[in-house]
Amino acid sequence: MDQQNQHSAERRWDTLIDQFATLLPRAINGISRDCLYWSSSIPFALRQQISNIRLADEPSMRLLHTKKLTLETPGADVPYAILSHRWLEDSEEVSFQDLQYKPVSPSGGSHDNHNHAPTFPSNVLAKKGFKKLQGACEQAYRGGLEYIWIDTCCIDKTNSTELSEAINSMHAWYQDSAVCYVYLHDIDNEAVKTDIKTALENASWFYRGWTLQELIAPHNVLFFTKDWSKIGTKATLASTLHEITHIRQEVLLGRSYTSSIAEKMSWAAGRQTQRIEDRAYSLMGLFGIHMPIIYGEGEKAFRRLQLEIMKSSDDQTIFAWRGSLAYPIIVRSCGLLAPAPDVFSCTSPYPIVSMDHTRFNNLLHTPGNPTPLRDSLRRGYSISNDGIHITLPMKQGEGDAWLAVLRCGSEGQEVPYGIYLKQKAGSDEFLRTSPTKLPKLKSEDLKGLTLRKICIVVDHHIPPTIHRRQFFTFQSADLVWDRCGYYICPDPGGNHDVCQGVGYHPLDCNARIEISNDVQCGCIYWQTDNEVRALLIGIEHHRPWVHVLAYTDLRRYIDTSQSRRQTAPLFTSPPTSAQSDNQAGPISPLMLSHRSLSPPPAFRGPNNRKLPWRQSTAPVAVPERRRGGTGCPVCSIIRNHTINISTIKNSRVDLVTETAAHKQIEVGIRKGQAHASEVEYVITVAVSVV
Repeated sequence: MDQQNQHSAERRWDTLIDQFATLLPRAINGISRDCLYWSSSIPFALRQQISNIRLADEPSMRLLHTKKLTLETPGADVPYAILSHRWLEDSEEVSFQDLQYKPVSPSGGSHDNHNHAPTFPSNVLAKKGFKKLQGACEQAYRGGLEYIWIDTCCIDKTNSTELSEAINSMHAWYQDSAVCYVYLHDIDNEAVKTDIKTALENASWFYRGWTLQELIAPHNVLFFTKDWSKIGTKATLASTLHEITHIRQEVLLGRSYTSSIAEKMSWAAGRQTQRIEDRAYSLMGLFGIHMPIIYGEGEKAFRRLQLEIMKSSDDQTIFAWRGSLAYPIIVRSCGLLAPAPDVFSCTSPYPIVSMDHTRFNNLLHTPGNPTPLRDSLRRGYSISNDGIHITLPMKQGEGDAWLAVLRCGSEGQEVPYGIYLKQKAGSDEFLRTSPTKLPKLKSEDLKGLTLRKICIVVDHHIPPTIHRRQFFTFQSADLVWDRCGYYICPDPGGNHDVCQGVGYHPLDCNARIEISNDVQCGCIYWQTDNEVRALLIGIEHHRPWVHVLAYTDLRRYIDTSQSRRQTAPLFTSPPTSAQSDNQAGPISPLMLSHRSLSPPPAFRGPNNRKLPWRQSTAPVAVPERRRGGTGCPVCSIIRNHTINISTIKNSRVDLVTETAAHKQIEVGIRKGQAHASEVEYVITVAVSVV
């Protein structure tokens, strides 16, 4: 009986060890395995389990066999090639799932006993990315490498844990590779022979976010054209690569050099990624940062990256950023951290570098500053939930602005940079103000400084930093109004003539009414049964609002002669699934606006920038109405009916109802298409019989 109990206890102990071992990698991550193995307080059986555990900092790496084209997990010391490329459409790339097959040799034996490549399904063979995969494997095989890593197929992207692990390990995987093949799918041999620099500049690979670390991390990098003809190596092309990317040749060649935070960020300026979070995630390896991957957090990912960087660095170049024409910042005040890598773009040939602490102190020790200034300046800063606590040399500027001196400057510059701060009303916290300015200070700017320990807000809640054009379109399936038109008032309640607005315009299915700021107000008017009715529309803090004008005397103020008579439903709903394209009827403005966001090639704005097509808004001179006051219909109505436009804006009403001629018309506003440069709001109209 005692022997049975002993065996039962041993089985329970073995089961407990197995269960605990499955949780151990996360529990002992960051703890020395040797320390745990030799700890006498841990049973020997469990110490044996520890010796075989792969910790979180030893991620498994799945590799593609270059001859068999099968996915394997070889030992950690196996040399491998790695591919860097511009992704095609996801449907054209060979995925992890595409390689999940059971290869069988032509003779029916085990595939492991021969070197024939397996036969793939026709849908995989037809993918454009399959030819790229074959070319990369052939290059690696000819180079004597049995394995290659390709991001499209060596990661199971349906597994969020594996994807997060791979993203955090990506820089290390490229750095540890035997060779990196850069495949430029949009460059041919003729272009390279004609002008190699121009050819490389035209390659989209140089303007993607992920390819930055893929250029810097590997020791050996080979560049290939779209037919796998060799262009050169990172070492032989270092001068050309420097001109294109502005990355120092010392960095490209792997020499001992430490770049500042701002300089590294400047390399990423202007680069694009498919998902906005990847702009931050693709930079983690360059800064030696690891953090959770949270797709859906948007621009917050870049803020998290900066906070993680600051935990291990006191480099104040992270604050040395400014808005520009390429990346405009339209707010006057914001938090201390940068909104995107683009604001670190450096047009000067001299990058921003961190100053030595002793040298910086000597610069501040001038006759115009008190002696304690040099002795009490601390290097670091701390981060808390209310902001960044830091000690900076400061002095009062004009108005409520303060000049704060940063311990950084352009390479070769004797004096540092500064930023402008202002104190929040009723608070001891500071905001960054004038974010488009990063002044290079002069010697006289360093006089009169005092040290202040302050708290600067990290994330100031402000509207989006990118100004987007705002349009209104329409959707309705009913014959609503007899004559329709619209007018835009530039300053409701002001004193201006109608010609100072955009004039009167007929309202048709192609109309896209642009409201360019929170001040402007649109007036949509219609005529029914010899009466004129109107709606006011506008934007307030990036939210649309609508207000109905149900006055009986609107004919006095609004000129309907420019409106267009409606003989059929002007606005039609998108076809239902039961309708065919031939039965859908006229195209609705909503459907049209989806397709008309890209204007004709000839329609371009300043700096060759494409602009959305819209109906002309050239001013139309309309005589002042006989009893209409200023001539601007909106201002006349506001003045004569004592309308408080501020109250209307602040209420932000998005649904109104108007009853006329035994009909109830319901008008609402909702958000439509949104793009990087513009956003659309859809005015929906529904009619019911009362």
